[in-house]
Amino acid sequence: MTDIRRIDFLGLPLDTGITASDVCALLRYKAGPRLITFINPSAWALARKFPHFVDQLRSMSLVLPDGEGVALACRMLTKLDCPRLSFDTSSLAGPFFAAAAAEQASVMLVGSQPGVDEDVHRKLASAYPNLRILETLHGFADFAPKIARVMAVAPDVVVVGMGSPRQEEFLIALRDAGYQGLAITCGGFFDQYLESDQYYPQWVDRLNLRFAWRLYKEPQRLWRRYLIDYWFFIAKLVKEIYDRCLLTLRASKSNGK
Repeated sequence: MTDIRRIDFLGLPLDTGITASDVCALLRYKAGPRLITFINPSAWALARKFPHFVDQLRSMSLVLPDGEGVALACRMLTKLDCPRLSFDTSSLAGPFFAAAAAEQASVMLVGSQPGVDEDVHRKLASAYPNLRILETLHGFADFAPKIARVMAVAPDVVVVGMGSPRQEEFLIALRDAGYQGLAITCGGFFDQYLESDQYYPQWVDRLNLRFAWRLYKEPQRLWRRYLIDYWFFIAKLVKEIYDRCLLTLRASKSNGK
């Protein structure tokens, strides 16, 4: 992972130069807590609504681009290697669980509604027979008993799907409680995985229309994210492009004198 670089991307931290293999390799390291999360275009709206969210992201070991929108904008503006990494079956989830099984890493699932975590446990156990899932917890109610249970079970890996910024808060609370393993957020993966092994049709994935597919599948839950919250990201991106063009124009005029 020699090409990893953390940058300030439109006001939020983002780690570039990271592949799915790099994330999976962290399963082999045992040098203290490793906290991994992801940002998609709605993260800028969350940062506006929850100012502490930016500090939470800065506390993460890795902040990865969830969705082609962030990844493409990053590549365009920085010229850095910034592949899309999402915790779903079209990207990181499959390699991650396969690597965890190969490493014999113990896993705990935390998130979604009561009962969903258990159903995901059963489905993952069927798909990855060697995956050591020790226990599951739903994502509702207070953190304290969940943190206590994770510390008592002491898994090597905790996969947390609560939505942002709650899932980042959980990772930080887990670290502060003394957890020394790898904790990674997964957003809505549990619900998606139960619906289908391949949530996105191949043509949707190929054309990078995953956001549109999710809006089609979950309009009541996601309409605000895609139709309102994403515009904070778009506005920041457009302003950055405008400012850079303006600087270039001024520099060109100055050199022409």
